[in-house]
Amino acid sequence: MVEVVNWVADRYQSLQEWARERFADDPREAEIAKYSVLAVCVAAVALLVISLLWLAVTVLSVLVQGAANGLILGGTWTLERVADWHLTEVITTPVHAYITAHAAGLPTRVEAIWSAWALTGPILWLLCWLTGSSWSARLAWVLYGAGTVAMVYSASPADGRMLAAGIAVLYWGVLSVFALRGMRRRPTMHVHPAPPPTTALEQLRVRLDEQFGEVQMRLTSMEETVNDQLAARRAEQRDR
Repeated sequence: MVEVVNWVADRYQSLQEWARERFADDPREAEIAKYSVLAVCVAAVALLVISLLWLAVTVLSVLVQGAANGLILGGTWTLERVADWHLTEVITTPVHAYITAHAAGLPTRVEAIWSAWALTGPILWLLCWLTGSSWSARLAWVLYGAGTVAMVYSASPADGRMLAAGIAVLYWGVLSVFALRGMRRRPTMHVHPAPPPTTALEQLRVRLDEQFGEVQMRLTSMEETVNDQLAARRAEQRDR
């Protein structure tokens, strides 16, 4: 890039010298040639910058698209492996059976509903875990868990319904330890003492208040002394 800029600067100087030598006898023509050369150089630099930006945006978009496709494929493969795990089939098999049995009259395919249910759980769990204070995400997570437990209980065999529902509640509770972290009945309040005055005006006001308080105390003590003296003189006059 630096070499290209240097090349353009050299060509600009060469063209300027050529215009000066070519139109040395006619200043007006030399000025027109000068600005024409400048316009050509600016257009060339602008075209070069636009080309480099287009190339950078293209490469960046390809990299981002590749990374996004890799994450989607990796997440889908992980979810499929987790769904096929024997310990999770206690939940996924009844849920899939429930969706298949009750989605016959719906306009959406069974696999689409199944994929939506499989993706909603991890997304809600991540939202609850990352935000930590979103009550809407927590409420959606609770409703998702309740609906999953209900589907597991309804579609499991009659002899194992309670056990399957209990395992679903156990899984949901373990995941909720991280999803519902930080819940408290009321926020903790920290009361900090008022900081001492820092500005010159506040310090002056505090000093004046202290001085006025001292003057008031002195006046009060003087008034009490005068009252005592007057009372003593009156007592002496009565005795006479």
